[in-house]
Amino acid sequence: MSVAKSVKIWGAHCLGPVELKRAIADVPVGGLLEVITNDPCAKEDVPTWCRFTRNELVEFQELGDGWMRFVIRRTR
Repeated sequence: MSVAKSVKIWGAHCLGPVELKRAIADVPVGGLLEVITNDPCAKEDVPTWCRFTRNELVEFQELGDGWMRFVIRRTR
């Protein structure tokens, strides 16, 4: 799986809709965005954002030490 863009965002409550919208804007439709974060709210917020924006959450991994990896396909 080849990602078009990868972003790493750290710190509690730092990953929000604005950051995701800004990051995915650089990804072509059909392309993949990788988000690596240690924001504890991201586990619920990223899937919700994907549903709301109609993008596809392709993969979720817990990496350890509070870090998580999300792969999102831009659908529109």
